[in-house]
Amino acid sequence: MLRRKLAGLLMLTALWLTSSAHVGSTLVVQEGMAGPYGLRLLVRPPGVIPGLVEVIVRTTTPGTVPTGVSVRPAYWRFGLKGAPPAEVLTPVPGEAGTFTTQLWIMQSGSYAFHVQATGPAGDGTLVVPVTSVATTASTVPPWLGWLLAGLGTFLVFGLISVVGAATRESSIAPGAAPAPADRRRAQRAMAIAACLIVAMLTGGWKWWDAVDTDYRKQLDKPLAVEGTVTAGDARALTLRVTDSSWTYIDPKEPGVRKQAGTPLIPDHGKLMHLFLVGAGARGAVAHLHPVRKDLSTFTTPVTGVPGGKYWLFAEVVRESGYTVSMADTVDVPAGSSAPNVDGDDAWTASPATMGSAPAALADGGTMTITLDRAPTVRGDVTIRARVINADGTPAALAPWLGMAGHAMVVRTDGQVFMHLHPMGTGSMAAQERLLRREAGDTVNHGEAQPAMAAAVAAAMPGHDMGTMPGHDMSAMQPAAGSAAAPAVAATGDVSFPVAFPSAGSYRVFVQVRRVGRAIETAVLDVTVPLPP
Repeated sequence: MLRRKLAGLLMLTALWLTSSAHVGSTLVVQEGMAGPYGLRLLVRPPGVIPGLVEVIVRTTTPGTVPTGVSVRPAYWRFGLKGAPPAEVLTPVPGEAGTFTTQLWIMQSGSYAFHVQATGPAGDGTLVVPVTSVATTASTVPPWLGWLLAGLGTFLVFGLISVVGAATRESSIAPGAAPAPADRRRAQRAMAIAACLIVAMLTGGWKWWDAVDTDYRKQLDKPLAVEGTVTAGDARALTLRVTDSSWTYIDPKEPGVRKQAGTPLIPDHGKLMHLFLVGAGARGAVAHLHPVRKDLSTFTTPVTGVPGGKYWLFAEVVRESGYTVSMADTVDVPAGSSAPNVDGDDAWTASPATMGSAPAALADGGTMTITLDRAPTVRGDVTIRARVINADGTPAALAPWLGMAGHAMVVRTDGQVFMHLHPMGTGSMAAQERLLRREAGDTVNHGEAQPAMAAAVAAAMPGHDMGTMPGHDMSAMQPAAGSAAAPAVAATGDVSFPVAFPSAGSYRVFVQVRRVGRAIETAVLDVTVPLPP
């Protein structure tokens, strides 16, 4: 313990970083258009804050490649007015259309990364929401701890010796031997110096303990929640947020409890997205949208899943652009329940699983799920799904929550969960809110978010919300199974950019809605190897 703390006091800058898996992922992979240029942004935030963020930008339009790319991170509260200058990305040798840089993030929270692309086709900006949080504490390798502790001991004894020599010999003639009184005076000075150094080290020790304890308390982790499911034929799931950081008592209104932080906002028309995955990532899966009953309670019917033990994952988006993750394990009793009336919940007791052949859907159609390259830890890949009708024609995909499909990525030990959209890992609601704030809207609207596309277009020309194939912003909540709903993908194809945060075995769930049919789910098993 002593050598660990001495090492921390003597060389803070020598800390080595480690990372750990957690529900959700701080990695950001998002695609969009910056004017005429299609871009994919990969952001690898550090495990500690402040820290260096690695940014990689790849061009997704081979025929239209920018010659220069820069990125400027703007903290949600201050926007571009309080942001540092833009960092110019460096082209990656041997990878045409790929650029990279590193930049400092000084505090945790929600950022808007303004990616500026320039080239012969013109200029454009893509704004991407990035949540940067501390997820791990730094540690020192044992050998480095011993080395620094030894160097610290050497410096302490050296300083005491310097004090003694200066006191003993400062008042005698050159070349003269110190008198006994000089030696006694030096010994007293060395004793006083030793006491002062011990006092300084003790104070530093306590300071280090306080800083370390405070930092560890602020490490990002899923909120403490409690999920319960009622039994019988009216099964309902209640999710109650029990975390002390979720609400607070207003000192101006004693006894009145209020929502902590910025208000929650709908993401794809829903205040909460909740997922039930059979424990072990096997068996039934459900994608539900609970209704908020009070500040800390959300409820939803549990439809279509058999009884058993389930992993529960949920996420909500704050008006700051911050996505909050929640996780629990719940026991679901056998029974049934009527679904939510909005028709946007999805569930299946036995997802179609990819094997040597495509996953077989109920009517004889198929879904093929592939990755565009071999997965690596923290490297971006594209999950591609192709849906074919029973007659061999490409399926027309109907808009579901405003897009052609959703995907879930679950590590089979339950330690990683990601909810993906065709645009990537980011929240479209967070992107919209950050753009609205940059356009001058500083009001908290909470669950009643006003329309903003025209306002942002007028106030921030050249900024793109990242609209890509697979999105239908005109139909955020289509009627369930409506044959009249316009298809967002007539080719049967939908893709999801993602980066796996750690090695291990994963299950990828892809959910789509064909025109005139219910929401369907298929599964692909993926193994991410350890880095070489």
